[in-house]
Amino acid sequence: MDEVRKMLLLVTEKHQLFKQQQFSFIAALERSREHAYHRTQPVSTVTQVQRYMTHHCSNATDRRIFSLFLDIMDTLKAMFQKMEFLASVQNHSSKALDTCRNVFSPDCDFSRFQAHYPHDAVNRLSCNEAQNYYGGVVSVIPRTLDLLGITLSELEQASTETIYQTEITASEQRTAAENTENMPMQSSKPACTAADGWKPAWRPPGRRRM
Repeated sequence: MDEVRKMLLLVTEKHQLFKQQQFSFIAALERSREHAYHRTQPVSTVTQVQRYMTHHCSNATDRRIFSLFLDIMDTLKAMFQKMEFLASVQNHSSKALDTCRNVFSPDCDFSRFQAHYPHDAVNRLSCNEAQNYYGGVVSVIPRTLDLLGITLSELEQASTETIYQTEITASEQRTAAENTENMPMQSSKPACTAADGWKPAWRPPGRRRM
């Protein structure tokens, strides 16, 4: 869990750097889409951005900002895989995790994603850019970060509840064991009784019955 938390902090810092370069990212997409003759198509998948960087990137600056975007997405995917494993170990189900699973599926189309408050990525686009081309690609990182943050909180809470329940069970077992040890011991020697179950009255030794 600590490793995942550190990864979340790291990717959040990278996202802050990416946000500062959003205009450069949009400009790089504009140039790559024009070079690929995709001017009428929205940016809808991670694979599309990867293809732009590999085949339609015109300069080192564009390649650097594409690389930052893809690096963030790779880190988010690695976080998702670790959280998915932790959730399976804890037998925990999560709607946020299910949504992330869809985001990282190969055929995910995020062109209709919209990051909402407190994120301002979409607000920094023009209406035409936000509605038709780039609203999804600038929203996929903040939206996925939110979902993974929710999942991490759920897993930490589930882990705390599991530890608490384990401690209660162990305490109950210790109490039961202590109560068993403190029970009075009963003699294993059977009482002397007559054949018909009647026990004769006690008589002092040394005297015979006349």
